[in-house]
Amino acid sequence: MEKAGYPWAHEFDDYIKESILDHKLERVINYSGAGASSALAFSTMDHFAPLLYVLGASNQGDRIRVFNNSCVLGSLSMTGYLFE
Repeated sequence: MEKAGYPWAHEFDDYIKESILDHKLERVINYSGAGASSALAFSTMDHFAPLLYVLGASNQGDRIRVFNNSCVLGSLSMTGYLFE
């Protein structure tokens, strides 16, 4: 099944998702490591900063699960995370 949405949106979302699941939070903070997709991923920091707050409240030992792994309207990631 083909993913809906722009390829750059999936590239950025996959970079963030893999970084979170691998507990490599420095990659999330330094999101520009995702390459060109990072310049298109969000227009202002208020669309990304809430994720940083959630990650700051998490623990290294948390089990992380992904839910609602989807992209809508071309570039809006609906990916959600459960920290247990």
